[in-house]
Amino acid sequence: MEEGTKSDVVILIPAYNPDEKLVTLVGRLREKFSRIVIVNDGSEMGVEIFDKVRPLVETVLVHSVNRGKGAALKKGFAYLKNVDVITADADGQHTPEDIARVAEALKTHKNGLVLGVRAFAGKVPFRSRFGNFWTRWFFFLMTRLMIRDTQTGLRGIPSQLLDRVSRIPGGRYEYEMAMLADAKNHDQKPLQIPIETVYIENNATSHFKPIADTVRIYRSLFQYCLSSVLSFVLDVGIFSAITYALTSNDFNRQRQIVIATVTARFVSSNFNYLYNRFVVFYRQRRHKKTHNSYYSYMGLVIVIAAFSYAFTGLLSSVMDVNGLAITLVKVFVDAVLFITSYWIQKKIVFRSRK
Repeated sequence: MEEGTKSDVVILIPAYNPDEKLVTLVGRLREKFSRIVIVNDGSEMGVEIFDKVRPLVETVLVHSVNRGKGAALKKGFAYLKNVDVITADADGQHTPEDIARVAEALKTHKNGLVLGVRAFAGKVPFRSRFGNFWTRWFFFLMTRLMIRDTQTGLRGIPSQLLDRVSRIPGGRYEYEMAMLADAKNHDQKPLQIPIETVYIENNATSHFKPIADTVRIYRSLFQYCLSSVLSFVLDVGIFSAITYALTSNDFNRQRQIVIATVTARFVSSNFNYLYNRFVVFYRQRRHKKTHNSYYSYMGLVIVIAAFSYAFTGLLSSVMDVNGLAITLVKVFVDAVLFITSYWIQKKIVFRSRK
């Protein structure tokens, strides 16, 4: 950004119970940006702060009650039309210099998000370092996008994508994760700009609730994991019982595996289908016919079971194991097939028709 000129990018700042740091941030941003929009997300404390910043910004939008960060961002998007937008946090963790760097990148990166990503080096609060590490890898497994800072609130949204991101479901912190997930469908992958890692008072002012908001963000994945664990226990239990019972009879290794796999998978797959249909993907499957999802699911079960059988048999032969030892081989094989099965169910089997 040239000295003395102001960017035409709009800065959007959702704020809940702000303090003087918001006033300081807005005052410094005015030196570089001509348009700043604040959203008061139903604040109960620090209401006087909005009176202080109102003369310094274009407008202060208001929620009468707290509706969450996602809803606050959407209110700002609805107010803004056909402009490049940068979202920033109100607690001073994003410096005006870093916000300006994101604005500069938006000039050329027009078909994808621009993210200000922290390095998480030095003195970083444990919950931030821990949360980012796990969400980064969960996110990669689900989207194939490696985002170094999945929790960043500093995001540049080009005008071409503003309408699209405003229609993404979600009202709280899960909305920001959903926005990142949608980025895999953009013409350009997110551009990641390194920014300063700033934690004020050990991040005490953050309104992110580590347990509740993490569960909300990854609700479907957690539910799927629970479904898979229960089905896995049922499947392995039946498989083990059958292979143990048949070991003392005149059944060779391959016949043991076939009988045990088919029986165990039939019982566990029907349990898994009912759990996923009515719990994990309930919101998605409401617009999909029941019999279609069942046939699709059973087709997937057959394919996954075939791979499980083939690789379990192959590795068992290579390792020359028998009886209950085959179960350990099966556990390894099924673990590899776990993520593939989740992705297919989410994207194909229980996909909404909307």
